[in-house]
Amino acid sequence: MQYKTKQSIKLIVFIAVIILASIYIIRLPNLLWGGGSGGNSKKAASLLPAAPVFKVKSINYPGLTLTLKKYRGKIILVNFWATWCPPCRAEIPRLEKFYKAHRKEGFQIIGLSVNNQGPQYVAHFIKTFKGGIITYPVGMADEHIDKEYGNVYEIPQSFIINKKGYVVAHFKGELPPGFLSYEFKKIAGNNKK
Repeated sequence: MQYKTKQSIKLIVFIAVIILASIYIIRLPNLLWGGGSGGNSKKAASLLPAAPVFKVKSINYPGLTLTLKKYRGKIILVNFWATWCPPCRAEIPRLEKFYKAHRKEGFQIIGLSVNNQGPQYVAHFIKTFKGGIITYPVGMADEHIDKEYGNVYEIPQSFIINKKGYVVAHFKGELPPGFLSYEFKKIAGNNKK
């Protein structure tokens, strides 16, 4: 009888540990990427990773240098993509539409191409893209930028950066419909508090 009681206690402790570990694993991404930290408090900001800085020339706006500092105070979407990537090409029209609708409200997109063919190839793609004209600035990502953003092996890959320069959302793959709208409203709403 005593053996069964010890086994039952061990089983209960084991289940409790599994439940606690599951809760921790589920909440950890929210804590790291800002999904559940609420508002713009100093404590919340300290949990968010600062967006890695970069400086690249724009392909579609000659003479423009793209930096996060240039767009500080705006909500920024850094989108890694390539011309040969079908999901990237599928999401460009939605990105463009959202950008045009919200840029006056403080939203900025920076497209970073990972193409090996070079900026001339990307410039040609931008001008001839059948999905429409790309009006948000596009530059070329390099190995340093890829590494700073966590080794971008999958594309498209998007990082949303709040007005203070912290990464608040990260998404691998084509952005689902409504994702940008939800994140933009959430970040803009937190800044009003």
